[in-house]
Amino acid sequence: MYNVTRVVHFDATADLSDRAEYTENVRLAVKELGARRRLVSPTLPGVINGGDLLVHLRFASADEAAGAIETLDATLGSPVVARLDGVQYHPGRAESRPDASRTVYRVLLLRVAPGTPEATIERFERDLLKMPGYIESIVSWRLSRVEDSVGPTAWTHVWEQEFSDHASLMGQYLDHPIHWGVVDRWFDPECTEVVVRDRVCHTFCALDGAVLDPGSDGAPSD
Repeated sequence: MYNVTRVVHFDATADLSDRAEYTENVRLAVKELGARRRLVSPTLPGVINGGDLLVHLRFASADEAAGAIETLDATLGSPVVARLDGVQYHPGRAESRPDASRTVYRVLLLRVAPGTPEATIERFERDLLKMPGYIESIVSWRLSRVEDSVGPTAWTHVWEQEFSDHASLMGQYLDHPIHWGVVDRWFDPECTEVVVRDRVCHTFCALDGAVLDPGSDGAPSD
């Protein structure tokens, strides 16, 4: 599988009707791209540097995606758009809690500082992957390394989760001791272990179905 994610940041002067028309045009356009899964959804309150519209597509392979990416980015370009952030990657292993309900899809795009030793990166990744063991509202999760990036930041990782609900993402997840006691040191410039020095893209949207479920590679879904 090969995934393509884009975060659309609308121009602040774009009115609601233009944004709505743009979103509908994108939904219609991505249906023609041959993705096995697709998600086009406005972001929810609380995103940080997370834009206004989240687009996530899953293709059978990088070769299959290559023919669609140029068309996708041309479609996303518009006077109502201030900028795009995005990543392309072979997804890491997705894990999930069987039969748990999910209503929010969350993506964290981050950039590990150049020159960080591989052993340190692997420790950082292991700490991120500890979080679902402590935070029950994380229903599904996947950590992947980015192969190609779009936008002003050269993202290196994409950390995806599906949450049971929006309130848990904003409360239980962000306030949990595993977050601020273990993981935050990798992001805090006052800690010697900091590896993420650039501003992250913390974005999420409503979810109807599953994006990360390993068994969801069937027919496309909006």
